[in-house]
Amino acid sequence: MSLRYTLPTHIVMNPGKYAGAFARHRVNRRLRAAAAQGGGFDFPTQRVGTTADRNATVYYDPALGSPGEGLAQQILARMPDTYNSCQAFFATPGQPVNVIIAAVNGATDGSGGAYHYGCNFNPGGDLYCDAALGNPDLTNGLVVAELTESFMGAQNVGWNCGGSTGEALSRVLAELLSGGAQGALAAYATGPTWDQDGRPDWIDATEDTDQNPDSTGCGVVYLYWMISRGFTAAQITQAGCPDGTLASNYTALGAGVNAWTDFSAAVNALRGGVTSDNPWG
Repeated sequence: MSLRYTLPTHIVMNPGKYAGAFARHRVNRRLRAAAAQGGGFDFPTQRVGTTADRNATVYYDPALGSPGEGLAQQILARMPDTYNSCQAFFATPGQPVNVIIAAVNGATDGSGGAYHYGCNFNPGGDLYCDAALGNPDLTNGLVVAELTESFMGAQNVGWNCGGSTGEALSRVLAELLSGGAQGALAAYATGPTWDQDGRPDWIDATEDTDQNPDSTGCGVVYLYWMISRGFTAAQITQAGCPDGTLASNYTALGAGVNAWTDFSAAVNALRGGVTSDNPWG
């Protein structure tokens, strides 16, 4: 079973330590997964409810107490809009998902990010999201990040949720539904890291990992650039990445055939550099 996870804050907060931190998260999650193979979820759960359209059932870890239950109720109330918005990005039918809210890394501030298993709804329909107590916008953003990755597999047009292109797209869509690049997920930004590390080209190539802030950050800034040029998030998402690269997304959108050259020129023209995921606005 393939583990997919996203948005761990420590990538940005401690970029020099991200490899070790990721290793710890992988080990902890796989140990929980092994314990859950007989059935059930990675955490103890209390069911809060299912949306009227049956698209989502929300659970929380009872160890979170009444604050966790309250957060789960807020997420449940938002799920119809959240699910429908994600489905509209992809124009692809989805399947029911389970949203499990827990202290993913032991804290309750959202810093544990989110994860699921597989780039589809089956497997991949159990969405584990860190409880950001008192900040439902942040937890809902994490839900969007995981749910959109499940839609990527169902859509099957080149967005690889385990690679840099899919990770970039999931982050951008999550940000768009949680206040934008300066909204609830601002602390998870990867664009500035890509800028500071010399702006390597991850437009013509795709990295087969969702753990590198350089390749992810390049993709995130590219996607916001395309939005700034007048393409909608839905148009970009539905165009896909026909050959697996963002360069092919650029061509599929009819924007041209020199994606990296055009993108690099636009970034070089930024007066202040890349200080957020969206330096275009």
